[in-house]
Amino acid sequence: MISRAVFDVNVVPDFANQAFLVAGCGGSPLPTFTVPDGNVVLRRRNAKVRVSLTNSDSSECIDNRIDVGVATARTLGLIDKRRYNVRFDSVDRSLTFFRKPVSRTSIATRIGSTVVEINTNGDRTITHITDNEIHVSAIGVVLLGILKNQLLLKRGLVTKKVRLQAGTDIFVEPFIQVTPNTAKMFGLFEEATPVAFNQISSVLRIHPGK
Repeated sequence: MISRAVFDVNVVPDFANQAFLVAGCGGSPLPTFTVPDGNVVLRRRNAKVRVSLTNSDSSECIDNRIDVGVATARTLGLIDKRRYNVRFDSVDRSLTFFRKPVSRTSIATRIGSTVVEINTNGDRTITHITDNEIHVSAIGVVLLGILKNQLLLKRGLVTKKVRLQAGTDIFVEPFIQVTPNTAKMFGLFEEATPVAFNQISSVLRIHPGK
């Protein structure tokens, strides 16, 4: 049986011939699967490595992650903190990695200089952003695969450098928020907005394809 999911790779020093899988997160917005503990073959292109895989207790988390050692990452050409499409073959117990530098989604957009996050328990967190900042909720950061604090917003020919202000509460729904001036500059409204983030260029493209 073939299963497919999206995982972020975490390269761990002194982690020889092992892999640690964080999957099945209750709050993850990404497609996922679980793999029974035991020996597996990790593949990418023509390279392969046999490792002993262990699952974590991942009931309360929002990211899908696989930890591998430095030697394993070097053999497979895996890059630390980068995102991959992963295919699991349960017959031969192999995990095959395919690069996924761009994550696309439609995310709720909010407009205003004051960010109010209300989690599932009703707790409120209030922060403020400037015209040179964008706020992305914790799950939104995972959904888009954002890696750095400096981003380039882009819509058509309109571009703007902004600093990421990331939410920390994993129990807040995914959203992005910009100030009224930034919203006017990019023609944004408070609605679900198609976006695409490129991990290589750190470009957050609004209405990609337009």
